[in-house]
Amino acid sequence: MSIAVLDPVETTLEPSSRIETHAGASFFCHRLKMLAGGDLVAPRILVAGCGAGHEAVAIQQSLGGQVDAVDVENFVSEKLQKHPSVHFQIGSVCELPFESNTFDAIFYHHVIEHVERPQASLTDLARVLKPEGWLFVGTPNRHRLASSVGAHQQSEWDATFSNKLADNLRDWKDRLTGRFRNELGAHAGFSQSELDAMLAKEFDRRIWLTADYLKYKYSDGRMANLVSVATHPALLWFAAPSIYAFCTRLK
Repeated sequence: MSIAVLDPVETTLEPSSRIETHAGASFFCHRLKMLAGGDLVAPRILVAGCGAGHEAVAIQQSLGGQVDAVDVENFVSEKLQKHPSVHFQIGSVCELPFESNTFDAIFYHHVIEHVERPQASLTDLARVLKPEGWLFVGTPNRHRLASSVGAHQQSEWDATFSNKLADNLRDWKDRLTGRFRNELGAHAGFSQSELDAMLAKEFDRRIWLTADYLKYKYSDGRMANLVSVATHPALLWFAAPSIYAFCTRLK
């Protein structure tokens, strides 16, 4: 039977500043430790779509063990590639170069919206994940009112107000012209119902943590006062710029 658990009770989270990278990596590490209940010893982690590699290194430093990181191109600096416990390689998330039941957990953060065959990627990620292992997936919310609100600095994109404004104008233009779809080149993402339908084909349990993630990421700073409003259950479906879930397969 498929189980979808929506936004469980909030718990105290460690400060995101302990990992000097995107909040997603920090949130992943803390939640994974909670879910493992103290049983997370020298885990094998996959970062699916590693980009410049900072998240992969940060995750290894937080969790220990071995991290494998793949992307369709090599964007990783020579310095990061020398990390002894992180193995970077070129590969597709739809045809992963790993044996089945290899990983204890997978970090799949803001990648699925860029993949030509998103369902195929989830199928292969489920294949390489151990039974009762955890997949963390995040993607833009296709029903969002605003884009790039908390976007961080990237190698080919500056997190400036003008760039964030341009992203929002482009999104609304695509909506009005009927082109707000990933396959048409828009950075649209998925609604929670769309993503959950895809996840349900591979994962028995989906724990939706969008509200918890937003509270975690924006607990400090100028956005803090808006979080309690944006995470209200009646508003979250369009107020959340992105959506997040932990998933597992039981067999």
